[in-house]
Amino acid sequence: MCLEDDVRVPADADPVIELTSADGSRFGAYLARADEPTGARLVLLPDVGGMRAPFRELARRFARTGADVLVIDYYGRTLGPSARGEEYDPAVNEGFDRELVLADLSAAVGYLRASGPGPVYAAGFCIGGANALYAGTADLGLAGVIGICPYVGAMGASAALPEDFGAGIKVPVLGLFGGADKEVPDSVHENLGRDLLAANVPHDIAVYPGQPHGFIEWDHFGRSGHEEAAADAWERITAFLK
Repeated sequence: MCLEDDVRVPADADPVIELTSADGSRFGAYLARADEPTGARLVLLPDVGGMRAPFRELARRFARTGADVLVIDYYGRTLGPSARGEEYDPAVNEGFDRELVLADLSAAVGYLRASGPGPVYAAGFCIGGANALYAGTADLGLAGVIGICPYVGAMGASAALPEDFGAGIKVPVLGLFGGADKEVPDSVHENLGRDLLAANVPHDIAVYPGQPHGFIEWDHFGRSGHEEAAADAWERITAFLK
């Protein structure tokens, strides 16, 4: 999990959009529009806590790249489509299913495409980073995927992603990793880079020495020691989305 419960973000004014997945399940989403839009759109996949206020704030940070950003929730099937609270309850992850995330992501992509032409990307943090990379193996018409400290291990009903899952990715990839990440071993970015290179898929894999899991988020919420790495990561994200 990228963010602990000591991160507090006022969220009373955040409007929740209700979307419907292919199986009829409703889930919540929040749209952050860019002040200076480039035409890019992005579906943002949070960590295991779902669409909590800090991730709606991170959607607004992503919107500063020029993309309109839609952050979605994972737990509409169990908790309903309303916004998540601040507290994280690990019990909600018992029903987590990566294939259902893809179905919800597909509905989110469709929602963004209905707003007009332009490329649509997926990005995520922690388990959301793995979900974004995994979405690159599906036929969703994505222009690219961004995995930030992607946790590829088992979660809920979903087994860990296989070591060679990157070989199935069909779209450009940006991978951002902390060199001191205790949740994501070096083998993840090593295997991912190897498989993308072998498949001739455009990619940029950046590893930041000494940086922990969630370093970009912690920088955004004011924790010191991550400024230089996070600034470089945002430059790469902005360039990738253009």
